[in-house]
Amino acid sequence: MPPGTITRVIASREKAPKHGPGRLVVDGTDHVLHRKAQFALHPGAAAEARLLALLAALCECYNAALAERRDAYRATGRTVSLFEQYNQIKDLRGVRDDVLAWGIQPVRSALKRLDEAMAAFFRRVRAGQVPGFPRFRSRSRFDTACWDEPTSWKLGKDAETGRWRLAVQGVGTVALSKKASRQLDRLVKRGGDPATLTITRRRAGTGWVWRATVGFKNVTTQPLPGTGRVIGVDRGVAVTAATSDGQLLRYPAQAQAARDTAVLLGQSLAGKKRGSRAWRKTVRTIARERCKAAAIVDNWARETAKTIVAAADVLVVEDLELKNMTRSAKGTVDKPGRNVRAKAGLNRSLSGAALGKLATRVAVKAEEAGRTLWRVNPAYTSQDCPACGHRRKGNRDRTVFRCLNCGHTTHADVNAAVNIAAAGQQAHTVWQAAGAPPLARPKPRLRRRTADQPLPAAA
Repeated sequence: MPPGTITRVIASREKAPKHGPGRLVVDGTDHVLHRKAQFALHPGAAAEARLLALLAALCECYNAALAERRDAYRATGRTVSLFEQYNQIKDLRGVRDDVLAWGIQPVRSALKRLDEAMAAFFRRVRAGQVPGFPRFRSRSRFDTACWDEPTSWKLGKDAETGRWRLAVQGVGTVALSKKASRQLDRLVKRGGDPATLTITRRRAGTGWVWRATVGFKNVTTQPLPGTGRVIGVDRGVAVTAATSDGQLLRYPAQAQAARDTAVLLGQSLAGKKRGSRAWRKTVRTIARERCKAAAIVDNWARETAKTIVAAADVLVVEDLELKNMTRSAKGTVDKPGRNVRAKAGLNRSLSGAALGKLATRVAVKAEEAGRTLWRVNPAYTSQDCPACGHRRKGNRDRTVFRCLNCGHTTHADVNAAVNIAAAGQQAHTVWQAAGAPPLARPKPRLRRRTADQPLPAAA
């Protein structure tokens, strides 16, 4: 395998190749993957001050680069490329050494972040969507620093305590928790090499907290034994996930209870003076309840995905347009929407069920277990009878499917999951008949090298 080859592939909705009635998302042929460890970071007072200074410097670089691109386009009709701005970093030496105190990597990542925002802007322009030109960022809203290469930072392990430490240039060394050390140990034992680092500051119920994400490459997969089965998954609000083998899976009621508590606390804010001690205490409690609900749903999605992936070799999910499904019904002044409050409630239910998160977790688990994952069009899956093929809207009555032609009766969501599985099986057969072509892997990023740097040997 050539050096730098990217082996992890979960095809996006736009790039997933079509085979028969389905789109291939995961082909299950990878032997090594990219995985990440996410954990809380607890820097000391001095290290936290240096991290805040780093974010302020990166925010300044981001805004300066955006201003340069805007002014260049106004003056010459062309923008400045990413590599042109990369080449300007060396000009900071001797002029703004304070910006380079953390190394070049964070600055390059800030410029790359802007380049991605500009690319998204032009993509929306070409598609005729609302463009959304990138905005200048305030220091209070610039909360992420990235290192795209294993330079200027290092992971080390204390031989006596067995705890990991994270050393970052310009920040210092931060001891990691036992929970973080366990995550790192698992990935290192599977052959993972630390490749990227992201440090983020975010709001929590008790104030600001820091989180770190370490990306690993060359993590070996953990294939599961074959089952010879195909499972379809129907996602919805009343039943979060119904499988073709008859399981009805719902996200925990504790998550909804936490959200309801947050809503009630939000209503009580109207009787408190904004900025008062009681008001701040209530706001912190609301944040804690929402974080609690999100953590419960995320953990449920992980465990549910693990169960689903272990049960079948071929997994099939609906190709849902979640963005369109949760679009507001307010309309415009000239054409106001109808049933706005009801649609808003449905949107909250769809978002709370985390249907997209469940599909993402299934894709990640399928990739790691060597499974195949398909997305199929959900049209008419709730109306078709899998026994006789009869299609009629009246076949489904809320939670019950009863075929008006042959009398076949089952749970409505399970019936849809059976039809989804059948469509996935058809797509899988077409794919295998074509020679099971693998998903296209991204090309390795080419790096500019100086004369004294040897090129890697040919594979």
